Amino acid sequence: MGTTGPAASLGCRVGSADGGLLEAPYTTSRLRLSPGERAEIVLRMQPGEQSVLRSYPLDAGLDFWNQRFGGGDDSFDVMQLRAAPTLRPSAELPGALVGSVLPTGEDSARSRFFELEMSGINGRKMDMSRVDETVTRGTAETWTLRNNDGMPHNFHVHDVQFRILDINGAAPPPPLRGPKDTVFIPSGSTVRIALRFDGPADPDTPYMYHCHLLYHEDRGMMGQFVVVDPGRPAAAPKPPPTSNSHQQYN
Repeated sequence: MGTTGPAASLGCRVGSADGGLLEAPYTTSRLRLSPGERAEIVLRMQPGEQSVLRSYPLDAGLDFWNQRFGGGDDSFDVMQLRAAPTLRPSAELPGALVGSVLPTGEDSARSRFFELEMSGINGRKMDMSRVDETVTRGTAETWTLRNNDGMPHNFHVHDVQFRILDINGAAPPPPLRGPKDTVFIPSGSTVRIALRFDGPADPDTPYMYHCHLLYHEDRGMMGQFVVVDPGRPAAAPKPPPTSNSHQQYN
């Protein structure tokens, strides 16, 4: 994503990630957003000015055919912004926004590892009759996400916002330092995230983690976890819904 026109040279200010404000805004003219990721941007325009929000090609590290026919070479306009002839004055964004309350990984009670593949996660396709992970309410964990699949993936976790600790051992760039629930993981990459499970415990109702690319999750790149109180086990999985019923998952 990016802006074109006069505003592109000025850039825009990004102030939030998926689930909340960054600690400080930063200026950019392009922002990468994979399916499921969100951001709040502030674009300062002059009276009567026009600018275009444009989607640019993504370098996904694919071969020519997968890049071309997977839409990786596409560029298109998303929308045009048109400033009114007269604008009200607008204050600058503050240099600091909010202090982070995300876990830092230092108090993680345990670590988990997730290998992302088109065939599933950790070698298993999604099965609604199976609970893959059980986590304890009130604890923090560190999850390591690895993608050596040859295809780009992104990882989405229900119920929580997490901190990206590092990407291939390096600190995340500014747009990835806020509360996140989805992270883009190109092939050949390893991402570590810290999560704290403070929501209600429910041993009967699972949450999901999955690739947010629709085609990939439809092929089985999903798993389920439940949040339980300390010392409590997960309940027996509920049977999958039939064609005449509907089961709501968080």
